[in-house]
Amino acid sequence: MEIAAETMLGIDIFQLRAMMVQYKYREVHGMLVNAEPEQFSLMYDPTPCAPEDTVLLFQGDTVLLRENESQSRFPTWRELSESVLIGTPMHAFTQGAQRFFLVDAEVTQAPAGLALAPLNVFRAFPSAQDAIALLTAYHLHRWYKQNRFCGVCGALMRAADSERALFCDQCGAVRYPTISPAVIVAITHQDQLLLARNAHGAFKHYSLIAGYVEAGESLEQAARREIREEVGLRVKNLRYIASQPWGLSQSLMVGFHAELDGDPTITLQESELAEAHWFSRDTLPDHAGPVSIAYTLIDLYRNGQLK
Repeated sequence: MEIAAETMLGIDIFQLRAMMVQYKYREVHGMLVNAEPEQFSLMYDPTPCAPEDTVLLFQGDTVLLRENESQSRFPTWRELSESVLIGTPMHAFTQGAQRFFLVDAEVTQAPAGLALAPLNVFRAFPSAQDAIALLTAYHLHRWYKQNRFCGVCGALMRAADSERALFCDQCGAVRYPTISPAVIVAITHQDQLLLARNAHGAFKHYSLIAGYVEAGESLEQAARREIREEVGLRVKNLRYIASQPWGLSQSLMVGFHAELDGDPTITLQESELAEAHWFSRDTLPDHAGPVSIAYTLIDLYRNGQLK
């Protein structure tokens, strides 16, 4: 299964639910993850949006932000409500005392002091909290956009009154935020690390073997299957390292380390990968960026913590 390691995540579904109920931020080895869940809540707040509340407007793969980088890039409802023809903001989550809302609109001309920026702007945010907040808001935005109509009867869905869900008044169906678990594996052999490049997509740097978990699989089974499919290898001593939410693909990624079990000869799945090779610490090529779990796993290998 083709997957760019920087655009996906994965986790056990029960851990995932706990993480989505209370969520906060930390930067570990450059990786954006949650750290202090008591300061972040995805519990739905029906209180109407106030002028000082943060409102995020996504348009395609861009987001409306303040141009002034010396302050928070997030605009308030006061800045948007008088200059953009939009509907009623919907509560997304609360971070400490700051409430975040989403609003659906098409921006033809940005208000003064604001501009549409590519989603990857989060990588340049000085605050890890702001970066995670933007990714989480985009995750919810995509879920709302992709579930406007009921999958059972086709009627228009609406936001539930008291929880983070969409409700169909016609048939009673309820939909909760969709999160796709995925796995990523650092495979080592005789002090070398396996890195690969995808055959498709915009991400052309080297990264680790990764893929989405399929129906009926455990995380460990998914990891072993992806490795067999993409590079024809078998592994042993598979162990969990870390997990990371990644709102760009509405996913959660679970990171593992595994040791090669047997022949190191790579059999490339050419429909998925352009190339794959074993690298030593002093020959590592350009690879995944420092905010991703892929970078964290590679960095652990570089520092001698994965062998």
